[in-house]
Amino acid sequence: MEGYTISDGPVLNRLTATSVASGLFFAAQLLGSMAFASDLSGAGSSALPLIQFSIKPRLCVLNAGEEVCRDELEVKWQSAAVRSLCLYQSDKTEPLRCWQEATQGEYQFELTASASTDFELREIDTGTAVSDQRFQVVYNDKKYRRARRNPWSFF
Repeated sequence: MEGYTISDGPVLNRLTATSVASGLFFAAQLLGSMAFASDLSGAGSSALPLIQFSIKPRLCVLNAGEEVCRDELEVKWQSAAVRSLCLYQSDKTEPLRCWQEATQGEYQFELTASASTDFELREIDTGTAVSDQRFQVVYNDKKYRRARRNPWSFF
């Protein structure tokens, strides 16, 4: 694995992360770990139940000199009703994995990415996207420079 990966848990995979990575970690925590989506199956009909969809980790921080992030992604989804869904990656036309008549699904795979990547759950029958998540790749280009003021100065 290259770079730092940040999951929904409280632990950073490498404890030597810079303050930039720490700030991004807390921002990712504020966004939450679950995406909720509902799909209306037609005018006048009732809405299908919400789908809980998550990917872990959700963020990879690349340091200077690193070009790609290689990490094991874990995708999970759950629904109160039986659904037939496929998982798609934004830059691919073929699904990564499909589930027929299921209320939940899990999938683990190796991801190599140099840019942020979106993942979608789509209905098999209609191709309608019902939920999406983003795996974000961030470059840590911290430049060292002198502070604008002295730390003891109040002005």
